[in-house]
Amino acid sequence: MDPLTLATDSRVPVREAAATTADYDRYFHIARQAPDLASWTCGVLRLQEAVLADLPHTGLDDSQRAAVLTGLLHTSHATLAAWLHPAPGDGEPAGGQAAADGPGDALRRWKLGHQLFHLLLTTMNSTLDDTLAAVGAARWVSVRHGLERLRTLYDAATAAMAYASDFPASVYANDVRPTMEPPFAAPGFSGVLNQEHRVMTERTRALRTALGNLPAPAPFLAVIRDEEALLRAAQRRNRKAHAAICERCVPDGASLLSRHTTRRRSGRAACE
Repeated sequence: MDPLTLATDSRVPVREAAATTADYDRYFHIARQAPDLASWTCGVLRLQEAVLADLPHTGLDDSQRAAVLTGLLHTSHATLAAWLHPAPGDGEPAGGQAAADGPGDALRRWKLGHQLFHLLLTTMNSTLDDTLAAVGAARWVSVRHGLERLRTLYDAATAAMAYASDFPASVYANDVRPTMEPPFAAPGFSGVLNQEHRVMTERTRALRTALGNLPAPAPFLAVIRDEEALLRAAQRRNRKAHAAICERCVPDGASLLSRHTTRRRSGRAACE
């Protein structure tokens, strides 16, 4: 006869729900609402202020710092441009979370860097929409400028990842990673829960398809193809940098999501 397994607390076990996008947003202090432009602008300014205060305390090199600043510049430009087309109605600026820790705190930098990453992704998504519209309207100069802006935003996002992880791997393993595991976070916490990144990936595929068979005149087409190549190079740099961060911080390559999936499979197998 097989043994009956009972819980040590003599109660029916509670099923652990896997992490969701809501868990991811809660961890990185991202509030999903319908902010008016004033609230959005205040949020952008608060995040910029926090990143600029912490950036001198990082180990990022000059090119990485310049990429972060360029990304912030593009975000500021997009925000200012939005004021040219104000939505009806006013609103009070949303209250932000006060930073309890000073510059250099690893966990704060980890979360601050991810907020910066989301800010850049949001700007990329709006830029992708504008560039797709330009392709449809045959505005070739705007297409070129859109691709150039996307490239610089991609490099800024790569630098933001470096900024978010700018602390020793041992600090990540001992102080940061545990905060993304139970009981602090739902099991299976993962970057795949990043909603802005999912939108960016979908819109990037749409842009790639739209650019596939461009009817642009030859001079414009050559320039656009050059910008496409530069954008793909920025994407490769991003993937390479992300892989390097993962390898440094998680040498065994086992993500929290993969470990959770393995445990769930093992649990099901034990029941068979």
